[in-house]
Amino acid sequence: MKSEDEIKKAFQGGDDDGDDTLSVSEAVNAVEKLTGRSLDTSTIESACKSCDVDTSKEMDYDEFVSVVRHLENNNEL
Repeated sequence: MKSEDEIKKAFQGGDDDGDDTLSVSEAVNAVEKLTGRSLDTSTIESACKSCDVDTSKEMDYDEFVSVVRHLENNNEL
């Protein structure tokens, strides 16, 4: 399981536009920075749906943590 610090660094590294939120595509990049693995957009979108994260808007840090933990718990990371 990734540490809170690792997740925070990945979130910040994935935030290309510096608005403290991640789009789905930015979240894909952040997860890649976190794990070194590339996940497709549909995997992130599915995790968002499972975590009640609205993909029509950008996710905040807490939502990103929920998505990462969901992916970890389902052995997708």
